[in-house]
Amino acid sequence: MKRFQFLVLALFMAVSVFSQNIKSQKATMDDYLPLLNATGYKVYSFDITEFLNDTYNFKFSIKEYVNREEVPGNNRFSMFSNRMMLNDFPEESQKRILEEGRAADPEKGVYMQAKKLTIGFMPATSDSLRRVNLEMDGMGSSGRQLTLKPLTDPKTGKKFYHYESRPFIVDKFEEGKFIPLVFFASCWVDKVYGFFRFCGAMEIGPNMEADYVENTPHYYVIGVEINKAK
Repeated sequence: MKRFQFLVLALFMAVSVFSQNIKSQKATMDDYLPLLNATGYKVYSFDITEFLNDTYNFKFSIKEYVNREEVPGNNRFSMFSNRMMLNDFPEESQKRILEEGRAADPEKGVYMQAKKLTIGFMPATSDSLRRVNLEMDGMGSSGRQLTLKPLTDPKTGKKFYHYESRPFIVDKFEEGKFIPLVFFASCWVDKVYGFFRFCGAMEIGPNMEADYVENTPHYYVIGVEINKAK
């Protein structure tokens, strides 16, 4: 009898243990982010809602540097406004927009407005290129290709490309002044240990306070200049 009870108890415990299982579930965006980052996709988002009280022109600029010296004549830019007003349209069009409920802020006469700007990186058609996309939250976007510079492995002699990006700390706004937003740079050879590295702070101060700024041989600074529309 005791033996029978022992067998029943053992069977019950075995069923309890093996009743646990791994269940399939739908992947979320958080699951995709590490994969996207590993394959060259990265996005930085910046809140610009504080500028919605007026219309401003945002001039995106991409500055290239080699050995900490800016490459002359290689400053590329695109410009977008943060708002489009209803009075930019004929009266008949304004009436239709309001009737259809398509105005972002009817009381202030705003048809469209941007609450954020994003700077995104993605792979290009070649390992020696990287594509960057500048977007003003529905008001416009512009794509650019960044030329990368190869590194040579001192052990094998093989050339390869490896770039990383970091956001800048934006501590103040000054109209008409270039505001750096994202730092995009090559890694470098650690001469002491003989391997490639790109390490340091996860954010950069506005005055380029970061160790990797001093060490990287090639980088781009992507930023914006903001001016009130006239």
